Amino acid sequence: MLVKIISIMLANTYTTDDLVERIALMRIYFGKRLFSGASELTVTEVLLGTCSEHTLATLERWMEQFRAAALSPLVVYEALDSIEEDIAGLPALTFYVPVRFDDASIERFGTWFRENVEPNLLLTLRIDPKVVGGCAFIWRDVYHDYSLRYYIDRENAEVFSMFDRYLHAK
Repeated sequence: MLVKIISIMLANTYTTDDLVERIALMRIYFGKRLFSGASELTVTEVLLGTCSEHTLATLERWMEQFRAAALSPLVVYEALDSIEEDIAGLPALTFYVPVRFDDASIERFGTWFRENVEPNLLLTLRIDPKVVGGCAFIWRDVYHDYSLRYYIDRENAEVFSMFDRYLHAK
């Protein structure tokens, strides 16, 4: 059952930040629904204004999938603590990018990494303007830099030589 809940959550959540936020929002939703006599409230009715529309849509999809899998709200609510502990053991990749990406781009990155690196991988996105023209990432405790700055630094002599040839050609 716990594996099923986590599978539903990971199906369309690609970053650790989003997963942690969504679990916290589910706690608020289930708390309101289960313990205040408002069992008919939807996720949107409870959480509207507290998160993005994309997150609301994702949480609504989770609720549909929980119902389809015959997982009661109480069962899911009681599993949230265990889920938080279990996600700490999932494979993670810290991804340094030069700008903040929109939800669609994050989904494309997350999908690519899950298809090509590790199926249940969670990304930890970090904004780092120094990786302009590329990206950098940490995977299995090894830092990989594929930024323009790295390549310029690596080929520093050649880059300056090219500028010198250009300047002296005129």
